[in-house]
Amino acid sequence: MMIDKIVEILHVTGVENWKLIEKKVRSKELFFIKDTLDMNRAKDVTKYELTVYKKIEENGTEYLGSSTVLIHPTMSNEEIRKTIESALFAAGFVKNEPYPLVKSIKKDLRKPSNAFNKTNDVTKAIFSSTNSSKSWINSAEVFLNMENIRILNSNDLDIAFDHKGLEIEFITTCKGEREEIELYWNLKTSDLSSENISSKVSEALSITTDRAIAHPTPKVKDIPVILDEVGTKEFLKYFLEKSSAMRIYEHMSNAKIGDKIQGEFKGDPITLYIDPTINGSYFSQPFDEDGLELRKVKIMDKGTLVSYWGNTRFSHYLGIKPTGNATNFVVETGKKNLDDLRNGKYIELKTFSDFQMNALTGDFAGEIRLGWYCDGKGRIPITGGSISGNIKDVLENIELSKETIQDGNYFGPRALKIYGAKIAGVA
Repeated sequence: MMIDKIVEILHVTGVENWKLIEKKVRSKELFFIKDTLDMNRAKDVTKYELTVYKKIEENGTEYLGSSTVLIHPTMSNEEIRKTIESALFAAGFVKNEPYPLVKSIKKDLRKPSNAFNKTNDVTKAIFSSTNSSKSWINSAEVFLNMENIRILNSNDLDIAFDHKGLEIEFITTCKGEREEIELYWNLKTSDLSSENISSKVSEALSITTDRAIAHPTPKVKDIPVILDEVGTKEFLKYFLEKSSAMRIYEHMSNAKIGDKIQGEFKGDPITLYIDPTINGSYFSQPFDEDGLELRKVKIMDKGTLVSYWGNTRFSHYLGIKPTGNATNFVVETGKKNLDDLRNGKYIELKTFSDFQMNALTGDFAGEIRLGWYCDGKGRIPITGGSISGNIKDVLENIELSKETIQDGNYFGPRALKIYGAKIAGVA
């Protein structure tokens, strides 16, 4: 057995502290041109990722070095030994503060799955998605992955679990009056239901149609902005980053437990959790990459920071109980539904070429790919221009929708409304 071979060679080479991750990956991959299958392939590979740790003492100060290498199943004993020795040598040049490895846990959560039997259902859901638009799917790539993961370390840790995930990349196209529009989409989910996939694809087609007929974003001032889906997730991720043990330790966040990060809010309070078990999330898993068992933890309670989150290393540096690396985050909803948020004049922004939130400064910005402008009477699709601002200037009056969305590693309000952001229009 490959794992036994690696562990034996670790002992022979004198490595006292180590972590080994075995990943057995099976996948089905389908490539389509429009709705015609162009290529079909499958993979079945096993990977071994080994991290060796080395205790270092210099001028009376102790350090812990580490180095990570890949070991392939076809490698001979001599090749494995040389790789380990090289990694141990490299670890001697890394001078981190010491930290413990995860202590002994023995759990095997692996179980058989019939996910591959749903491949046909997945593809039918993609191409049977209909809407009243003039858009279509130009091309699509489907990756259905099954991972069998086992993590061991020198502290007698031995855990195993499965990870199931579907990734769909597709291009939607629509001919507008002025030009033909193509939009790229990436859907990652563990929910293989036809309803979920069909809904996502149909929405993408509708957005593409609106993008094809969109007008240039008008030059407007002092108008409320609604961020819908993508912008909402990236905006709220600010609080997740501010509470990271790694960012605290590296002085990239000065947030302290008990801080009212949201200030004296007049709108909806932010209550946020990390949660490894969001249904449908591609990123849900029971353990982190160190083998630490994950749990749901409240990080913010009504705008106040109540806990940090972090892996074993950075939690140890701060002297707190490790929560493990955050796989997913959850935000509680607000008091108003989306129709209420759309009352009066507003600009609603759906998709961006790129939306970025700087967790250090609070600055945010994004180039507008598609949105809607409402003058209080009519509502028209818009494109072009950008949004910018600083989260500290808009936090007190933020409003969160009652409607929720699960997007990637996020579950929470589908939309939020802010006041005071700057819109740079083009018309």
